[in-house]
Amino acid sequence: MTIEVKDVTVRFGGVTALKDASLTLERGKILAVVGPNGSGKSTLFNAITGMAKPAAGTVVVDAKRIDDLPAYKRIAWGVARTFQTPRFDPKVTVEEAVMCGFFRLRRTSIMASLLRTPSAAAEEKRFRDRCNEILDDLKLSGFRSQQMSELPMGRVRLVEVARAVANEPKYILLDEPAAGLAVDEQRMLSHEMRRLAERGVGVLLVEHNFNLIRELAEHVVVLKEGSMLLEGTPETIAKNQAFIDTYLGSTGR
Repeated sequence: MTIEVKDVTVRFGGVTALKDASLTLERGKILAVVGPNGSGKSTLFNAITGMAKPAAGTVVVDAKRIDDLPAYKRIAWGVARTFQTPRFDPKVTVEEAVMCGFFRLRRTSIMASLLRTPSAAAEEKRFRDRCNEILDDLKLSGFRSQQMSELPMGRVRLVEVARAVANEPKYILLDEPAAGLAVDEQRMLSHEMRRLAERGVGVLLVEHNFNLIRELAEHVVVLKEGSMLLEGTPETIAKNQAFIDTYLGSTGR
């Protein structure tokens, strides 16, 4: 049970944003993708989730090619994601935003929901109970009635993670989820990522905080200018001079 990305190339006009990128994400594992700005990290996420169409290469989820599927069908296939810039209607509440994550799991019809049939009521209760659990896990319960526009960006990112978790995905792709989080919020996010992996969810993480990556990830892929530079364990990558020069620069020295 894996996501397999093989030799994926993405072009925008005459610009090659990603070239021959490959990785394998297993369920229950945490894999990190790092690199400087413009290295192709978000483009890789977009190729996996259907937001960008590869010019070459394949994306396979659980032995099924999905590189020709639209984004909404990839969500139905169990692939959830967050964005570098979270996308929410600013007027919805935190609870409403997370409840939207259950949409792909709904089995009762709209008419049944309107009529409040027993099956529709039971399904809604199950979703609300699970929503409460997710809000508690990410310490968001106290903000459930606040509109998204009232939250600082760090907490908005946590809500986006909560919504993705509500999808009950097989794989979750997190694009810089710790950006703007306070130290205690980062710890909470780390705990949630470990819990997801323990439950058998494959976690693909793009993150600039390499200390967080060393703490969480079992394998790291390093991108530079759209191409794969290195891959290996966090400990091996951290000692590599090419990584230090590319990713950490003078700070690494």
